[in-house]
Amino acid sequence: MKFSFQVLAALLCSLSLVSAGGDGELRARTNAPVFKKLSRGVNVDTAVPDRGVWPKVQHQAAHFEAVADAGFESVRVFLPVRAPYESTERQIEDAMSRGLAIVVCLWGAAEWSQNTEEGRREIADRWGELARAWSRFSRDLVFEILNEPAGIGFKKQEEGATVMSFYNAALQAIRDVDSDRPVLIGPPGFNDSEYLDPFVTEQFLTYRFDGGKGFYEDPNAGVAIHFYSPKHKDGLNFAMWTAPLGEDDAKWKTPVTEEVAKAVRWKERIGVDIPIITTEWGCWLFPERSARDLRRWLDHHLELFTVHRIGHMWYTGIQNNQRAYALFNSETGWNQEVVQRITGVRPRKLPKVSQVINGEFFKPDLAWRITSPDLVREYLYGEEAFSGSSMLKLTVPEGKRGELYQQSYRGQSGYKGAPGRTLLHLLQGATYEVSFIGASHDDEGRMAIVLESVMDEKELYNSYKSDGGWLQIGKDKRKYVRIYRHDGKTEMDDRLKFKFGVGPQVLYLDQVECTRR
Repeated sequence: MKFSFQVLAALLCSLSLVSAGGDGELRARTNAPVFKKLSRGVNVDTAVPDRGVWPKVQHQAAHFEAVADAGFESVRVFLPVRAPYESTERQIEDAMSRGLAIVVCLWGAAEWSQNTEEGRREIADRWGELARAWSRFSRDLVFEILNEPAGIGFKKQEEGATVMSFYNAALQAIRDVDSDRPVLIGPPGFNDSEYLDPFVTEQFLTYRFDGGKGFYEDPNAGVAIHFYSPKHKDGLNFAMWTAPLGEDDAKWKTPVTEEVAKAVRWKERIGVDIPIITTEWGCWLFPERSARDLRRWLDHHLELFTVHRIGHMWYTGIQNNQRAYALFNSETGWNQEVVQRITGVRPRKLPKVSQVINGEFFKPDLAWRITSPDLVREYLYGEEAFSGSSMLKLTVPEGKRGELYQQSYRGQSGYKGAPGRTLLHLLQGATYEVSFIGASHDDEGRMAIVLESVMDEKELYNSYKSDGGWLQIGKDKRKYVRIYRHDGKTEMDDRLKFKFGVGPQVLYLDQVECTRR
């Protein structure tokens, strides 16, 4: 009975939010159907061959197959403002071919906070270009205008009007090309709901289309908010750390409820039924996290989202196996507790995808390490790369040797993330394929592929021993592959190494993968 009364109290509390600050019925709009698909979504924050950052796995179409199999109806991906858009276009095609709606969210440039006039011009030009290039896609493609303006330097509340001028310029550029492309407009800050009022209003959004229609008459415009709660500022950091919820429900429910209340009060104040989508929400997931706490936390969020018809897209579904917020693990699948509560589906498939991060060798690179300072690493960009936009050139000096390896990572400050989460796994009875594209400068490259357990330093596989010699790397680029069946016990924290023979030798490496077959 205690649990039932708690749920009832939370529901009554959330229902009371509807009237907070309101003065009547909302003006109805026939909003674009895609916004309903965004009510069951997930972020897929991966790299693509021509761009990325080091802690991400490479995008594979199988990721979206896994998303659809888990019952999600939409995905959200990112596009830096100055990056080529062709790889994102392939992601759009991958999503739509699997029945998924897709949100493309733009990352802005830090320079904009120093030169706002140039920033407005650049964001308008970019979105105008994308609106033209992608006009052929269905309305299941959604443009999220700008991700978290505070992240590119607009940190002060008094800069809110400036931020909204960026949104307005982009929206006008889109509507000049495509009057009914679905869009998501975020508030300033980190897309915090507290800044919806007064900024996400026609006072700041003055764009026009179709003979004078504006924001409130635009059925293809929704708003995007982000929140992770409760967190440090709330005195109980469950969402972004390891703290338990405790037994004082009000302490952790109140900050969550207030995030939603701010959005509800904004909608009531403007009096228009504009869709609200929480395009980022989530919490740390790790082995020792209390299942009871997780269920309580999820249930409260989902009740609020349901009662107030707020869409939601978990951040992040897929990034890498070690990622603290990630719902998906390449070897063990989805976090069933979370997925079943969000979608009601128990996923059936476990796709074959690579576990390796930064396999395309983007810089800065904290994913790959070397065992000897004698090894010289150089990152090559442009047409020299074998795959995508970059690759690694590694020089082994005469008389020297060493190794290049990847394992569970730490940031520059030593930050590792959630306890118990690791990067590379080998499951008992599974067969793994380790591959890379390689070449050598003088046609005499010599190396071996090694897999080890991080915990006890036990060697699990060594291609030198299984092949009876070095893997010979020729002058011409080609793909090299080695297969390993792991018959020992499951190892959840492993190391992938490239071991190099005595120099001199110069090697080129690209597109490294480790995939369960």
